[in-house]
Amino acid sequence: MDPRLQDEGLSDTYQLADQSTLDEACKVVSKLNTGARALMDRHLDVPVIKDLFFDKKLQAVVAENFGTDLFLWRSNFFAKGEGCPQISWHHDRHFEDGESPIDIYNTDNHFSILIALTDIDREAGGVEYMKGTQQRVEGFDRDLPRHIGDTPEIVAGRVTELPLKRGEFVVFYSSLLHRSLAFGEGEGRISMVGRLARQGTRFPEVGAQNPAGGAQTEAEPIAKFKESSKIPFN
Repeated sequence: MDPRLQDEGLSDTYQLADQSTLDEACKVVSKLNTGARALMDRHLDVPVIKDLFFDKKLQAVVAENFGTDLFLWRSNFFAKGEGCPQISWHHDRHFEDGESPIDIYNTDNHFSILIALTDIDREAGGVEYMKGTQQRVEGFDRDLPRHIGDTPEIVAGRVTELPLKRGEFVVFYSSLLHRSLAFGEGEGRISMVGRLARQGTRFPEVGAQNPAGGAQTEAEPIAKFKESSKIPFN
């Protein structure tokens, strides 16, 4: 396993084996960029998007670190340009298994992929993560909503920038806290996210609470998921 992934919750940076379709993927995003829903789960109907998840290097990194027999259940593009605000601290662990409560420290299931279709730096709405927050941090209570606005003082020293060049990607545990900054300047940037779970993991029948659990379970609306979005990953 990648030592950085085990320690920080996020892998080293890798390059896609085949970067020849990045321009085409960016053009697709530009045409679809009419709202969040238009950019969600297009691995189902747009081949150039689906194929990025089956890149040989990406597949090898996922298999080495998380194993096989996984399915892809969500893909999302994030296109940032002038006027795009910050996306607050959040994690991607939307559900556990069926109706089971979210187990934020379970690193055996629920994984995320982040691919840079363009350069992503701080001015272009860069990505930050709180290293090590996929595991218990003494004094830091993860009994909080899935999205949080402020940086808790006790983990402020863990905030780490994640600059990415076009064609680079990372994998991480879905419970890792991360955010993207407000867009500053430049030509805009595009990233793609994929979310994975182990085969046999069930979606909640009536949706799931977004928060990590505990006292603030009503703090965010219930999210619902579609079986039809799932495809075998490896």
